[in-house]
Amino acid sequence: SMARPLIYQITNGVSAQLQADCVALLGGSSVMSGRLAEAAEIAAASDALLINIGTPPDNAEELYRTAAGAAAANNIPVVLDLVGYGFSKCRTEIADALLAEFRFSVIKGNGAEIGALCGAGTAPRGVSCDSEIAEADRLTEDCAKKFGCVVYSTGETDHLSNGEKSFAIIGGSPLLRGTSGIGCALGSATALFCTRDEPLEAARRALKLFRRAAAEAGEAAGPYSFRIKFMDMLAKFGSLENEVK
Repeated sequence: SMARPLIYQITNGVSAQLQADCVALLGGSSVMSGRLAEAAEIAAASDALLINIGTPPDNAEELYRTAAGAAAANNIPVVLDLVGYGFSKCRTEIADALLAEFRFSVIKGNGAEIGALCGAGTAPRGVSCDSEIAEADRLTEDCAKKFGCVVYSTGETDHLSNGEKSFAIIGGSPLLRGTSGIGCALGSATALFCTRDEPLEAARRALKLFRRAAAEAGEAAGPYSFRIKFMDMLAKFGSLENEVK
């Protein structure tokens, strides 16, 4: 049997633990380092790379470019999670520079982030999105065409596209709104699934799995017990799915 896929996560400090747990319970293993000196070496040795710009370090541009460059040179899939894109000028410019230089496997954001990326004129306030973005399905498809990759936009409904095929994914639980980090964990799950499937299928699997786990965890007593139950359901459905394949 193949070794557990190794996912290099350069990610949001707020939810790093949750993301590592998510990758572990879905059958992968994580390496998390924000150290520039080892970024190229780790990226080259990994099976997928996640770049999440949620808490960018001072050397973010150099760090992200180094890791993405090594991944590209080794044909390793890269997921870019645009947390807070459009909110600060600095992080928006860092992401724009990355997008201009590299082709990603999957670009991920919430409705406001993808809207800011593809011109809906609605930048997020902070790093979460409280309103549904009009025409999110069309924006997601436009984005996929523009960047030549799979793009998904999360919200009340998730929209996923590769520019030709598009999907809308519904379900879940209103309790998701009271939890931080689950969206970031979704990015890590997407990177993990990219080690086994084409990006469109990987993203679709991750989105459907998270919706299903949230729906099952929806009976929880409150937002914090929901978080624990959600992770348990992720483990349950993730392992069932692995048996089916």
